[in-house]
Amino acid sequence: MNRFHWTTYRLLALSLRLKETSIWTFSTLVVVGTLTRRFPSYDVVNMEVSQEFPATSKHAAGGLRMTSTELTAYAVISFIVVLWCHYKWNRRHFERVASKMTGPPSYPIIGSGLEFIGTPQQVMERIIKLFEIYGSEPFKMWLGTSLGVTISKPEDVQIILNSSKALEKDQFYKFFKNTVGEGLFSAPVHKWRRHRRLITPVFNANLLDQFFPVFNEKNRILTRNLKKELGKTKPFDLWDYIADTTLDIICQTAMGYNLDTQSNSESEFAEALTKASELDSMRIYKPWLYPDIIFSLYGKLTGLHKVYKTLHKLPNQVIKEMKETYAQRKMENKINTIDVNDDDKKRLKVFLDTLLDLNEAGANFSDEELRDEVVTMMIGGSETSAITVCFCLLMLAIHPEIQDKVYDEIFEVLGDGDQTITIEDTVKLVYLEQCIRETLRLYPIGPLLLRQLQDDVKIFSGDHKLPKGTTCIISPICTHHIPELYPDPWSYNPDNFDAENVNKRHKYSFIAFSGGPRGCLGSKYAMLSMKVLVSTFLRNYSVHTDIKLSDIKLKLDLLMRSANGYPVTIQPRDRRPTYKKI
Repeated sequence: MNRFHWTTYRLLALSLRLKETSIWTFSTLVVVGTLTRRFPSYDVVNMEVSQEFPATSKHAAGGLRMTSTELTAYAVISFIVVLWCHYKWNRRHFERVASKMTGPPSYPIIGSGLEFIGTPQQVMERIIKLFEIYGSEPFKMWLGTSLGVTISKPEDVQIILNSSKALEKDQFYKFFKNTVGEGLFSAPVHKWRRHRRLITPVFNANLLDQFFPVFNEKNRILTRNLKKELGKTKPFDLWDYIADTTLDIICQTAMGYNLDTQSNSESEFAEALTKASELDSMRIYKPWLYPDIIFSLYGKLTGLHKVYKTLHKLPNQVIKEMKETYAQRKMENKINTIDVNDDDKKRLKVFLDTLLDLNEAGANFSDEELRDEVVTMMIGGSETSAITVCFCLLMLAIHPEIQDKVYDEIFEVLGDGDQTITIEDTVKLVYLEQCIRETLRLYPIGPLLLRQLQDDVKIFSGDHKLPKGTTCIISPICTHHIPELYPDPWSYNPDNFDAENVNKRHKYSFIAFSGGPRGCLGSKYAMLSMKVLVSTFLRNYSVHTDIKLSDIKLKLDLLMRSANGYPVTIQPRDRRPTYKKI
């Protein structure tokens, strides 16, 4: 037995006696083997370094010199080898799963990061291309050194979204913390569980019903503002009007504050909200800003850190004032669940009111937690609704025959007058809801949902067992475009959501509002507000455009939206159903 084998044998025997057959022992064997081959006469296992053995001395039998440089080099090599082996050992479960999947090329450190370099429009195009290449089967996508598995099949989506082991949002959601803090959207699981349990009952029919006067009032302002676009042949961007409307609605219903951006385009809060979204989006596309300390320094050097302070200034002020008012009303009227005066009954009860009620009942929300939940609702209820409404109206402009069908339904439900729409009316607008859902299928505002597994989870496809630490990339835009679920998936067809077709599909074939315990809490609010907005718009104006469905280009920042806006023209309605026109 040569000296290398003998040395290896002795180390292995020692490790077995110590019951330490870990990766560290294996790494040591590799290093010792290397040293023994380099110095065959040098007893690596029993070597003793003493003051009488200078680095330049000769080995007694081999006559080889081991200089201080060589010792340093071998120490560094040993350290690197041990770290590398430890790294590979810890990744063995991920690499075992990844070896069974296809996916885009991956490189050391950056993983599949090259797929996400470019403009927001180029990134969105690559994401769609990846789904076209790899289909609906799970495929791997290394996020730096972390394993990401993209999931699209409804059966797999249902498993992940409903698993108690997949409730934690991915680390990328921390980029939104400066804007929304730790509201329901981005909160860690322990905080989310508590807040969700308390807040879920808030979104009941009674609360939503009393919001309709606000919906109607803000949409009347929209109708009035749109008159300036009548008679023009040059298209205007729907976003310029719809975004202000949805922001005014959510500010009034979330905080009881009349922001009135439809009349005042110089709103400090509205500007801060837009800039904060842009700043969070920019961070995603610039990896060097990922470390919090670097991003904080960048914000201070550029002055952009003031954006977040401005954004939070208004909610903080409103919370302070409402807490004082709440305490005053309680003292004056001795508010409790039974004794409430007529003024309080008539007063609009907004989302923040319900949070203060929960505090009174023992929820103990801090002011920061109140602000985070209010801001989360405001962002979730303004931009998301605005994008969807803009896409929906653009789809109806591209498909005038569908627009006529929607208008005829609105006419049948609401007549030819100016009556305000009620929550009962919205229930009857069945085809309009189909159009909104088809819009969300074709253009889901959140095309990617990221969940980090807290334990191993087995999915349906391929009998894969995803290890703890895997990031599950759930893709609504891919699920919504599976041909087996939606024939001709890139066309606009509201009949995809008639009752018969819906009943044929898996429940998780449509995940525009996510799903499971961490699904969108405000989905009913969003649908009601969008139905009121679109129906009010179409009662007064017909919408037209020269662009085709194939002309629409998408981009991804925080949300997915049209890269070139939503260009349309409008004409006044004659308040008659289209089927009665001669």
